[in-house]
Amino acid sequence: MENQRIGGAFLPDRNAAPAPTPAEPIGRYPCPCCGCRTYPVPPEDDLSYICPVCYWENDRFIASDDEPSDQNHGLTLSEAKQSYAAIGAVRADFLKYVRKPTAGELPEEK
Repeated sequence: MENQRIGGAFLPDRNAAPAPTPAEPIGRYPCPCCGCRTYPVPPEDDLSYICPVCYWENDRFIASDDEPSDQNHGLTLSEAKQSYAAIGAVRADFLKYVRKPTAGELPEEK
């Protein structure tokens, strides 16, 4: 049986073999700030994704954690990490936008 087209989208063949399970969840890469696995692609490949857990906006153009980020209004990644550890968001005015990480998003133990 072939894939079916419904309303512009293709539905996979229900009889097809399941995709192999990857070692790392698909679309879950760690946020550079909070470490939660919320990024859909590796941070070095992404531009402007905002983490829903800490509200860090990815800035792949900063060279170090201490370089001000244009995407984050001059905030450095080091400052954002300290703020997230203290209050749960990169800035206090973003607390209304953040959410708790799901169990599958929690940072890996080191």
